[in-house]
Amino acid sequence: MTVKNIDLLAPDFVIFCKNIKHSKDIYEIMRQRGITRSYAYSMIRKPSLLNYEFIKVGMSCPTLTDREHQVGERLVRQVSWVPGWQGSQPKTSNGLDFWLNIQSDLIANNKVPITFNKNDIEIAVWNVSIRMATSDMLLEQEWIATAWTEGELAMQHKIKYGKLPALNYADPSTTKAYKGAHISNAAFQNLFEIT
Repeated sequence: MTVKNIDLLAPDFVIFCKNIKHSKDIYEIMRQRGITRSYAYSMIRKPSLLNYEFIKVGMSCPTLTDREHQVGERLVRQVSWVPGWQGSQPKTSNGLDFWLNIQSDLIANNKVPITFNKNDIEIAVWNVSIRMATSDMLLEQEWIATAWTEGELAMQHKIKYGKLPALNYADPSTTKAYKGAHISNAAFQNLFEIT
């Protein structure tokens, strides 16, 4: 089972954090770019013009009961803690681990400069919800499709760079969602008569 057209180097769009003042503006960008629910993402650093470093790949497939306006919440929670945003800090510690890992792993080991801030982050986004129509997965398996996409991005990173992104401590390409068997839409249609 796969989600089609997932390419680590060809996201659907990129959010350039240096071009926005408030992390909450990410919500509006996600809506404008057609993200309705599920997406995979990569936090990227661009140390030079033709060089990209993938910091982390991730995914989000929230239950949106009365929260459609909050698509992108996972991204906002994580990048809100990175210095450089206008406005106040988040009210909860959700997402703080992203910044703490940047400090304790990337900055402490001289993998990024001590001046690292939100202007150094680009967020690549792959829209999984829109791909469900052409996927061979059942629509009810959108969470699995999103986790599969995260695993596929991690696998492509390992193939291209020989390792996981720096802040992916657990390997998304070893999860049951990525490696497991799933019922394809065609198989389901052949087994059951839907009326």
